[in-house]
Amino acid sequence: MAKRKVVVQGGGDNLYYISDSGGWFYVTKGSVWGSGTDIGKARSLEDALAIVKSHSGRDIEKME
Repeated sequence: MAKRKVVVQGGGDNLYYISDSGGWFYVTKGSVWGSGTDIGKARSLEDALAIVKSHSGRDIEKME
C-alpha cells in the first residue's frame, strides 16, 4: 500500500494523505498528532484528488 502526502494551498490545516489498497484510494485528513480523519474513498487517484479539493476548498499545491 502506497501512501501519498498531499498539501493544499494556504496555511493552517492543509495536509491530506491518499493511500491505495484493493483497488481503492482512501483519503485521510492529516493531523499533527499522528492520527487522521477519514474523508472518503475513490476508484482512481484523480477522483481522490477531487475529494481533497472539494473537502479543503483549495487547490492542490503539491503531492509527494
